[in-house]
Amino acid sequence: MVQSKTFNPANNWEGAIAAAFEDGYVVVDHAGQIVAFNLSALEILQVSESQLRNADWWRSPSAGALGHLLQEKIEFSDQKVRQEVPHKKDCWLRVTGKVLHTSTETGYMIIFRDVTGYLEVNRSLNTIISSLDDIILEMTTDGIILHVWMNRTTRLTLPWMEMQGKPANNYMPDQLVMEIQQLIGEVMTSGNEVIRVLHDPLGRDQQVWYRIRLLKPGTTNNTIIVTIHDVTAEYKANEALKEARTQLEDSQQIFKSVFDYSPTGIALLSITGQWLDVNASLLDTLGYTREEISRLSVADLIHPDDIDKAAAQIELIRDRKINAYRAERRYRHKEGHYIYMFLACSAMLNPDESIRYLILQMIDVTELKHLDSEARKRNIILHATSIDLQQKIKQLFEINQIIAHNLRGPASALISSVELLPELTNMDEQQMLLYHMKNSANAILNTLNDLKDVLAQHSNTELPFTSCNVEHITKHLWSSLNQQVVEKNAQLKMLFREPSIEYSRPYLENILFHLINNALTYTRPEVPPEIVVETWKEDDQIVLMVRDNGIGIDLQLHGEQLFRYKKKFHRGYVSNGVGLFMIRNQIRTFGGNIDVKSEVGKGSSFFVYFNNRVHISKDDE
Repeated sequence: MVQSKTFNPANNWEGAIAAAFEDGYVVVDHAGQIVAFNLSALEILQVSESQLRNADWWRSPSAGALGHLLQEKIEFSDQKVRQEVPHKKDCWLRVTGKVLHTSTETGYMIIFRDVTGYLEVNRSLNTIISSLDDIILEMTTDGIILHVWMNRTTRLTLPWMEMQGKPANNYMPDQLVMEIQQLIGEVMTSGNEVIRVLHDPLGRDQQVWYRIRLLKPGTTNNTIIVTIHDVTAEYKANEALKEARTQLEDSQQIFKSVFDYSPTGIALLSITGQWLDVNASLLDTLGYTREEISRLSVADLIHPDDIDKAAAQIELIRDRKINAYRAERRYRHKEGHYIYMFLACSAMLNPDESIRYLILQMIDVTELKHLDSEARKRNIILHATSIDLQQKIKQLFEINQIIAHNLRGPASALISSVELLPELTNMDEQQMLLYHMKNSANAILNTLNDLKDVLAQHSNTELPFTSCNVEHITKHLWSSLNQQVVEKNAQLKMLFREPSIEYSRPYLENILFHLINNALTYTRPEVPPEIVVETWKEDDQIVLMVRDNGIGIDLQLHGEQLFRYKKKFHRGYVSNGVGLFMIRNQIRTFGGNIDVKSEVGKGSSFFVYFNNRVHISKDDE
């Protein structure tokens, strides 16, 4: 065999062939002794001929991966191994192992080639492929474009494929070339990739942005990989996001300013009713410190009569049936009294539509409430006074009619009798005339007494109003009418949804007496009287009803005359026709009214409407 540096003149051709091989090879015999190698082996491994001939060196760690393979003597093909080589940072070999046979012995040969450069190129290619964006350039450090890859049409329109093998400054604007040269310098200095975003790199007044990234491929020293990617949409999205964040920050600042300095009370509330944050205005209104109110829930401060409605409205928000509501509620002040608050509550939502917290805005309207109540009271007084005046005018008109009707006849008869008396000579005739004159005088006197009672009612508005127990008064009157009750086997039913009435007790007793007495008087033969006394509240009035199953009244025939003075509608019953007239005047004296429903042969129902107000003093009027 011919070795790399010792040529046998007899074997010149064999030596020349060995020297021409780019691959290095080493051959050992069956005893492990080196019997052949070529010059390429020395150059690849960077060792001396004496080291390469030394079998002990091949068994030492210095021989690396090739030493192990040479000892194992296994056949294989194209195996890549990493080999330690002096003065080389990294060295990869592609190795093939073969068993050799001669006529007398067996040996082993390894053939190897340095593929480090190929691997670096492969890594560069992988880098290019993995970073493929819009445009990929491989450039030399002095600006020559070696290769161009494009994966889609780009708005950065240049004859890219034509530019391969030519200087970039032949095609690119000077500003872009300067920018790239500066970036290449940064990459070569730092060894790290550099990224920049350039606006309108071709200078065409377009709103486009490109991201340029430069990096060194592997260990090569004179080439740079440049990737150019259109990031216009991404840039605009980022700018929109920045603008949105700015607006959000502004909005948060505005909300904080409003929250902190608003004269309106504002609070953030959890859906369970806990105070999350409360501004100074609301703390001042309720009288609590921040620490004190943090230990309380909203339910602790709401008036007991308002708590159910508040809970129901919160439930509607929790169920997403409403997003906001307004209400007027009473809240307990730290000093113990309740204040009226007008509030608006709205829900702040999370991105998933769940409720984050509630925003509560509250205004103290206690003073307005008191002013409103005072105005309502004065309106009631004014309205009642107006009603009283109208009633008095109407009553005066009725009194005038009574005087004209009930006094004129007896007075005229009396005058005529006085004129006739001197002309009578017969004693019996004189006595008869005097009897008629006495009846006329009594009729005038009775009418005057009735009118006196009516006028006394009108002027006696200072009777004390007290809380009158209607059931107690009814039972007392029923007992006083016991003789009629027993005689007629009458039954009394009572239902008092309003157990007491603020009224003058003598007047209320008189009203009930006349209505119950009439119900016991005007009864149907053989039909036991059934009388019902009932009270309830209707709007702002208390209603007293007395119902019977008596003979009833034909209201179409007598309705307008029912409450008139000395009007009678049923023969055979003891009555002076004054009772209903008197109680109507009593009721109207204090702003109330009386009404009736009746059906002949079935009974009547009288309804007394009491004006539900405090008795008006002379000063108020």
